[in-house]
Formats: sequence, C-alpha cells, structure tokens
Amino acid sequence: MSAGGAIARGRRMAERLMVDTCLVQRVVGETTNEETGAVEPLLETVYSGPCKLQNQSQYEMGAEAGGHMSVEQRSLVHFPVGSFQVRHGDLCTFTASVAPGVAGQKYRLQGETPYRTFETAYRVYAVQEVA
Repeated sequence: MSAGGAIARGRRMAERLMVDTCLVQRVVGETTNEETGAVEPLLETVYSGPCKLQNQSQYEMGAEAGGHMSVEQRSLVHFPVGSFQVRHGDLCTFTASVAPGVAGQKYRLQGETPYRTFETAYRVYAVQEVA
C-alpha cells in the first residue's frame, strides 16, 4: 500500500470514531445588545459537523486569581482533516454526543490548524469554558 493510500485509510478510520457533533464559532467583531447596552462578541460559524472529544491524560493546570483557585484540564478535540481552518480562540460547542454530559459543553480551542504530512485528524488542544 502506498503512503497516500495508508493516509486515506487512516483518515477514514479516524472519522469513524468522530461520533459526536459540534459547532465551531469565531469572533469576527462586536455588537451592542439593544436591551442591555452591553457589548457582546459577534460570532460566525466556521464549522458544524462530526468531531471527537478526548482528555489529554489527567494533566491539570491551576491558576489563582482574586483569591480563588481554578483548575483547567486540557482536552483534545478531533476534527476531520480539511474540514476548516482552526484559529486560536475559536469556540467549540458540542451539540450532540454519545457520552453522557458532553452535549452542551463549550471549549476554547488553543492553537491553529495542525498541518502535518501524515495527519489522520486535526487534533486541537482545548480548554473547557465554565460559566
């Protein structure tokens, strides 16, 4: 099997595991809420489709701000190769998942599209947004 054939097969296999769906939005400007007067981000949808959530081991990062300790656990979100161009700060919302509790979760993507020659999926670091 050629390298190209092996990559195509690997991409198909990776996409079969992307059983969740998500919506990725990007801040493209600001708008003012007419009811509250608050300035809010203007979001553009850059991707809607299959994806996969995977925890990046149990690595945690702690930060203290205002006397409160917060803990972040980094995860990876997988997307099909060529599906869209990832930008640092994109907001990924899981719209459906086979895993209980994942639908509705929001993650801030960390980094750009990870271009690699033998990439079978775009694997992007993400930090969960907690309201």
